[in-house]
Amino acid sequence: MESISIAEARTRWADVLQGQQRKIEIVPVTAALGRVLAAPVMAQTAMPPFRKSPYDGYAIPYEPNRQDFTVIGTIGAGEVFSGPVAHSEAVRIMTGAPLPDDCDTVIMQERCDRDGTALHVNGAIKEGDNVIPIGEECQAGELIADAGVILDAGRLAVAVGLGAESISVYKPLKGLLLTSGREITEPGYALEPGKIYNSNRFMIQGLLAEMNITDVQWHHVSDDPQRLTAEIETVKRLTRDVDFIISTGGVSVGLYDTMPDIFEALGAKRIYNRLQMRPGAASYGGFIAERGVPCFGLSGNPSAAYNTFQLLTAPALRQLQGLTETLPVVVPVKLGAAIHHRNPFDRYVQGVIEQHNGEIRFMPNRLFTSSALLGLAHVNGLAMLSQGHHEYNEGDVVPVTLLKTWQ
Repeated sequence: MESISIAEARTRWADVLQGQQRKIEIVPVTAALGRVLAAPVMAQTAMPPFRKSPYDGYAIPYEPNRQDFTVIGTIGAGEVFSGPVAHSEAVRIMTGAPLPDDCDTVIMQERCDRDGTALHVNGAIKEGDNVIPIGEECQAGELIADAGVILDAGRLAVAVGLGAESISVYKPLKGLLLTSGREITEPGYALEPGKIYNSNRFMIQGLLAEMNITDVQWHHVSDDPQRLTAEIETVKRLTRDVDFIISTGGVSVGLYDTMPDIFEALGAKRIYNRLQMRPGAASYGGFIAERGVPCFGLSGNPSAAYNTFQLLTAPALRQLQGLTETLPVVVPVKLGAAIHHRNPFDRYVQGVIEQHNGEIRFMPNRLFTSSALLGLAHVNGLAMLSQGHHEYNEGDVVPVTLLKTWQ
């Protein structure tokens, strides 16, 4: 049984998935939010595409020593003043409105006294003042967002504002989620002795949805060895059109841990079958090279499955999605409480990054065993406790993987 570190497992996944061909589609901007860009987004026009006013005021053709003008019209945002404007004339202009062709200066209205059409400007007038030029932000053809990033609300707003009508994006991934274990009960049924609810199903489906992966089939696999052949055939049928497979449970060394057998019956070649981490050591990674389908076998214990998904499965899926940056952000944070625990391997402790008395700190969950469940309701970070380092005191700085930036 080969046991490897998280870093080595990430490297192996990155190498295996490097040559994957990703399907691309063109979608209208109304359907592009949250998608991964398959091609750079370029500015279709300059921004702004016309000279405009940053303030409410009066547009004038500058003339030295002139302080008095006659107002000949008004122009609002989205309107164009097409008439001529002489040196003694001014046009009332609103914020964002385009300057008349004959005007080159805008006077803020706070500096003006007006009586009917008569306008007097207080103080010196500077030629060209308060005019936003064409292309101040960018010129047509400039790069707005590179391929391999998520088109979030900000990027989408910029793309639309610069003339984009459709966007080239990678097609969403399709997946299969397998849960296993004769102890599993679905919501809506009373728990019998020795049974637990299928929280792993909803946890993994939810984590995938947070990654914008929603086309995920689900199947519960019997762990009865007598039904293994039938389950293999069922899973084969379900995997005909998927991009990845994730399973929870059945990857340890017990009598009923048959998930690796199912994966390898599908044609998967093993990448690893144990990880040097706690919790989450019981894990499996395999790749069906013929179809380009990775298989992620996670522990059946909730905390172990959660940690392995965040640290290993999610980065690999981001690579499959076409993202350039795939690894989570890790930052140094002070511990808000002491942790004394034997760590024969790197241990990833779930907890909450919080602000206390103006200082950022990491508060570990009360329990951080592999089967712990309740802490998942609050976790927003994973603190790494190094292999062989067993005593951590309050205030010690540890590397923490960021999972969320809000609560």
